[in-house]
Amino acid sequence: FSFFLSSTSAVSTMKSCSIYFKLCSLILVTIELGPSGVVSFLLPQHDTAKPRRHQQTSPFLSKQTSKLAVSTSSDTGERKRHHSYKKSPTKKRKWGKTLKKKQLQSDETWRIYGISVHPDDLAKSTQQDGTLEFPSALKTSLQAKVGLKTIPPGSKVVRRSLDARKKLRHPVFNYVVDVTIPASLRESLGWRVKSGKLEQLPLSDSNVSLDSRTDTGNIGDEDDSSQKKKKTVVICGMGPAGLFCALQLALKSNNSIRPILLDRGQPVEKRGKDIGALMHRRSLDEESNFAFGEGGAGTWSDGKLTTRIGRNSETVRLVLQTLVEFGAPPNILWEGAPHLGTDNLVRLLRNMRHRLQELGGEIHFGTKMTDLQMEGGKVCGVLAKDQDGNDVCFEGDAFVLATGHSARDVYESLHYAGVKLEAKGFAVGFRIEHPQSLINQIQYGDEWGVCVKTGKGITDLANSEYFGTEPQHIAKMPVPSYRLATDKAIDSNGTKRGVYSFCMCPGGQIVPSSTDANEVCVNGMSFSRRDSKWANSALVVTVSPDDEVLQDYKQYGVLAGLEFQREMERRASIFGGGNLTVPVQRMTDFCEGKVSETVPSSSYRLGVKSAPCHEIYPAAITSALRDALTNHFKKQMPGYFHPDGLLHAVETRTSSPLRVSRDPNTLTAVGAENLYPSGEGAGYAGGIVSAAVDGVNVAEAILDVVCGESRPNRVERAKPVGFSY
Repeated sequence: FSFFLSSTSAVSTMKSCSIYFKLCSLILVTIELGPSGVVSFLLPQHDTAKPRRHQQTSPFLSKQTSKLAVSTSSDTGERKRHHSYKKSPTKKRKWGKTLKKKQLQSDETWRIYGISVHPDDLAKSTQQDGTLEFPSALKTSLQAKVGLKTIPPGSKVVRRSLDARKKLRHPVFNYVVDVTIPASLRESLGWRVKSGKLEQLPLSDSNVSLDSRTDTGNIGDEDDSSQKKKKTVVICGMGPAGLFCALQLALKSNNSIRPILLDRGQPVEKRGKDIGALMHRRSLDEESNFAFGEGGAGTWSDGKLTTRIGRNSETVRLVLQTLVEFGAPPNILWEGAPHLGTDNLVRLLRNMRHRLQELGGEIHFGTKMTDLQMEGGKVCGVLAKDQDGNDVCFEGDAFVLATGHSARDVYESLHYAGVKLEAKGFAVGFRIEHPQSLINQIQYGDEWGVCVKTGKGITDLANSEYFGTEPQHIAKMPVPSYRLATDKAIDSNGTKRGVYSFCMCPGGQIVPSSTDANEVCVNGMSFSRRDSKWANSALVVTVSPDDEVLQDYKQYGVLAGLEFQREMERRASIFGGGNLTVPVQRMTDFCEGKVSETVPSSSYRLGVKSAPCHEIYPAAITSALRDALTNHFKKQMPGYFHPDGLLHAVETRTSSPLRVSRDPNTLTAVGAENLYPSGEGAGYAGGIVSAAVDGVNVAEAILDVVCGESRPNRVERAKPVGFSY
């Protein structure tokens, strides 16, 4: 007999049959039939010896091996059925089994959940392997969990999170891993789908690179006549929503859209210098500060990438992968609570800006939007002042409004221009700060809290002195955070309110987010290493659109919530004595209604002053927060209610008190057919990732109009996330 390979498919068949041969003691017979093709069939090998163990059972073997169907492969590549040497009425059923056997040769991707690794084992393997991405300790745990002898090439970590709940004997790192294996191996291992534990995934590459999203070459290479044919989209605001909207338009419009970006603030290099002047000389630039400038308010923050949309949605993965391509650490793709830190964000934003300019995007910093130029319910231009104070107008075909929630003057301009605004729920309160060592002890206990290491000498020394013992473990535990919430806090009127922590910054510092020298508003931030001695978080109380605390501001109509925020910030400035000094109070004294005689050290660098912070807000807000602290959070997190917990006034800008109404299908503003509100300031996001996702959604809506909905690589719209208490 001779082997005659007439096509690539025949090679594939031979390979599968050779596996048959090995496992089942079968003889492969192939006969050359001349021009008509070849005929192949299998015969059992008669052997009186006892078959080896691996020959006794096989997922590929039919029970009636002596009557296998014969197939031919002609020169046209067609496959036909022929009769075997003995006709059987069950022939059709057996052919179906043959197809199933071939399917068992394909690869399958499986997602495995709940792979636990001890922190010490992880530390040892990380020291040996030099990598955190797929350490040997994880490989060992994965093999033990699912019965794999070796880890298949290409296996990857999808998620890693730390479980330090008190009911466990010790903290564990929990992993979710994707592995790709032959279907035959899966069958022999006996894997079956079990939701949340073991799931089969479609064989698709989820990694979307910038190159794959680009429909054509650089926009900037076009000639003048081509430039005139392009649609112009003017984007106001260079926070996550504005930047991702511009990038998506530049990459996917087939060179038919030219994005123009305007921002009242400065690029991150100049913005960093302006913030330095604020922190060292109390010199506040009202257009370039912690709130305004390239990257938006999230640039000088903790850089949290958590979202309520869902980490596995197509648009969220696209946003995270884009961040990695521009310089974010790859671990944001698999860490359970990823964050960037201000230092990483600055570098990333610079790279994104350069890429947008390469694609032909036009960027104008120091350009403040002052009004919209309207004609018959349609926007025809954005009126602005440039860096030199000149009045300019940017005309375009579509306009994206992504100015952020601190741009209060923009809301007023929209209101007077006839764009529909609607009041929405928001939250106000304080930023609370604890020593990070205290949070380490509460979250990890004495045994593991001393193992928290940041790499910064003064911080690690303070932690060691707090515990007073040497670590018993080699693991370096990550700086812990916390989350607190209740919807059953009782206010002074007996009404239930929501109270919760927000934007928790472990190893962080409190910074001024004021945009007016006569107002005091604070926020929190962390660098990527989270290596300061303090932990801070917002503690805020919900305010509904028709809340009684807004009754004194009803004359402002839909802008009532905006004016309430302003008034609270002015009161905080007065209580602090002005000059951006922040009023503070121990949380225990706040609940007792007395001024703190002394206050612990604070990370706020412009100075703090002991003050009766319990008198800043209306009684309903103050009483609800007191009830949450004493009757709920004290139980949820024992040790949290502590004299060293220091309240800083005030935190008012957790979200916008307004939403710019927009059509749910076209995403255009009600009252302006070509204006697209987007992001957190417009009321459709609640953080970096959700704002970026909303920017992508708006870009896709514009692309639907310009390029059509049937274009290739269209991204399905993700659900927007805002705050609507």
